[in-house]
Amino acid sequence: MLKIIPTRENEKSFKVRLCGQLTKEYLPEVERLLAGEAAAAQIMSIDLANVTFVDREAMVFLCSAKSKNIAIENCPSYVVRWIQQERLCSESEETSPSDPTKK
Repeated sequence: MLKIIPTRENEKSFKVRLCGQLTKEYLPEVERLLAGEAAAAQIMSIDLANVTFVDREAMVFLCSAKSKNIAIENCPSYVVRWIQQERLCSESEETSPSDPTKK
């Protein structure tokens, strides 16, 4: 279960606070909230201080947040390490030479 708390901190800032388990079933609601505020808010963030679990699909979403100008706040250390590992793997896939056995 995940509790989603949208908070407009001021006219330029919008935050989504999450409490519980962040899994793929809740991503559409989080994305909808962020997309709905994208035009009005200059600063958007997701607060993970009270997140107890993150599944693979949620991790993919969190990895893409930076490219969408969404800050991640109070990120649990295991999630930080997972994001770092995902980025390293993505970079190595992009820079690895093509397989010479495939033509």
